[in-house]
Amino acid sequence: MTRSITLKLSVFFIFIILATGCRQPEQPLGENEALRVYTEFADGGNRGMYDPETGDKGYPDESYDATIAMVINWHRMPEQETELDARLRYRRVHPTSSSWETATGTSTRFWYREETINRVLLTGLEPNSVYEFRVIEDGALFRLRTMPSRLDERPVKIIMTADHQSPGWSDIAHANARMAGLQKPDMFIVAGDFVNDEGEVSQESADRWARYLDYMYGIEDGYFIYDKEIDGVDFENLIIPHLSVLGNHETGERHHIRWPACVATGSSEPGYPQFVAANWMELLFHWPYSSEGFYSEFNPEHPNMKADMVQDGFGKGGFGKLSFSDYLMIIGLDSSQNWEGEPDKGLRDWQGNLITERWPWFEDHHGEVRQDLWLKNLLEPEDGPRAGEVYKHILPIWHRGLFGSVRLNMSLKNRSLLQYWLPLLYRNGVKLMKEGHDHIYTRTIPMGIYQEQPANTYMEKVFYEPMSWPLTDNLPPSYLEDFFAVNTIKDIDSGEIVGWEYEGNYISFNPQGMVATGHGGWAAGRRSQGDRGSGNAGLWFIDEQKGGQTYDGTESFHMNTVYLTNDDITVEVFRPDQVTYFENGTHPTPVHSYKWDLNEESWFMFDPQVDEWVSYANNTR
Repeated sequence: MTRSITLKLSVFFIFIILATGCRQPEQPLGENEALRVYTEFADGGNRGMYDPETGDKGYPDESYDATIAMVINWHRMPEQETELDARLRYRRVHPTSSSWETATGTSTRFWYREETINRVLLTGLEPNSVYEFRVIEDGALFRLRTMPSRLDERPVKIIMTADHQSPGWSDIAHANARMAGLQKPDMFIVAGDFVNDEGEVSQESADRWARYLDYMYGIEDGYFIYDKEIDGVDFENLIIPHLSVLGNHETGERHHIRWPACVATGSSEPGYPQFVAANWMELLFHWPYSSEGFYSEFNPEHPNMKADMVQDGFGKGGFGKLSFSDYLMIIGLDSSQNWEGEPDKGLRDWQGNLITERWPWFEDHHGEVRQDLWLKNLLEPEDGPRAGEVYKHILPIWHRGLFGSVRLNMSLKNRSLLQYWLPLLYRNGVKLMKEGHDHIYTRTIPMGIYQEQPANTYMEKVFYEPMSWPLTDNLPPSYLEDFFAVNTIKDIDSGEIVGWEYEGNYISFNPQGMVATGHGGWAAGRRSQGDRGSGNAGLWFIDEQKGGQTYDGTESFHMNTVYLTNDDITVEVFRPDQVTYFENGTHPTPVHSYKWDLNEESWFMFDPQVDEWVSYANNTR
């Protein structure tokens, strides 16, 4: 009898332990409150990596996507017990509640500052839910909201900008940041050039990054920590997730060094600048720098590596993707790397010197990792459906513009991107692309890509001068033909440009095609159309009669708000002086609005004169 009772009690206690989820005693948290806290999305499924050594396409990875996985970053003074630095407690609070759980991540010293950068990756979250977390006992409660699993649960709002270049913050920078925060988007995307650290690990770079993050995510009054009512419940300290894509000012001993034809060497040593890892981005942000992708240039054994600038564990990232169920894929690319396809032979610098005279490894060594191969496997895997057949929306983002109206971007630097990236994106139904770099607001006409030359057209080469410097006598005509000319497609009757040709791909107007948008964000207002070599050729992409638009000078301060639903992609564009409307709780009239209608399969723009949406196919403004 005693043995029977003992057995029953043992079973009972085992049942109690199982029923409580085998919870372990809560581990202690640190004593120092966060100084700044920000969140990101994480994606561990089907990343589509390409291994150049084995040829394998697709590394094995965790089976989660960005609707159920998020990263929490917080900066604070270091704890006396270092194991407490990167520990937090979190729980679900909406639409249902869960018990507190403890999570521990990684902690890294914030270079040149007496702070730690702590990071925790949370997986197994519930979509479309609110979670709260704290980093000290009885400390401030912060909250994050996961993305929905379907767009019919709720639409998704995205703020997109670029080119903050903010070592200092002007009134316009503050207005832009406040306007973005007041819209309470589901994410904030920056397409490069944050604080102009130039890849240098220095006190100045550290202070610039701290200032940027303080204004955005400082726990006292950061613009991107907000309150919101969700399903009738008020939530405080919600955090807008941050997505960061590399710009040219995040890399290099100095910017632009990734394309050696953009540097002049003369006869002085040491010659061309050396590569420097994007250490700041990897230190401060998880995606895509730690999630996937890497630079061959940042391999410490690379012959042009600036070894004293390499930090252990860094140099991994720069391009990647985020999947949100089957309704959205975001692709971050590094258009400053741009060494796609086969290496160019006989490339020269500004002064006409052969690149191989200073970089003898260049023609054989520069393409160890190619984004075009990664992108091809991601979008069109050999053993699965095309991404365009899986995702409702695909949103590519890169920094240096292909279609801006300041520089002639359809040229030397971007030829390989136009040849390898764009046809892949077009085949997979991409409708909206985000870029930056030119520092003015631009929206291109919708473009299609074809393998046959449009009827009633002829091709003519356009020659150009790179940016604003003259070509030297040391560049022979044959070199100019190969590297400083591009093919325009012209109408036989009018002689007007109607498109471009790249290696058998013909780009021309198509109201059902894809649109690129680029703008200067915080740092706009100081450039004009064509002042860096764009000329009439580059202006074809912003033809107002076909739906394009551009603003330069002081009128170019703009910000895009993108809404995704099952039926459309709608873009609203606002100026920083409209922030007062958002502060008063009203929605201002956008500077202009345009949308892709999935049902009509066409682009439309809103015409305020007639108060209705007008199809781009009508060729009206």
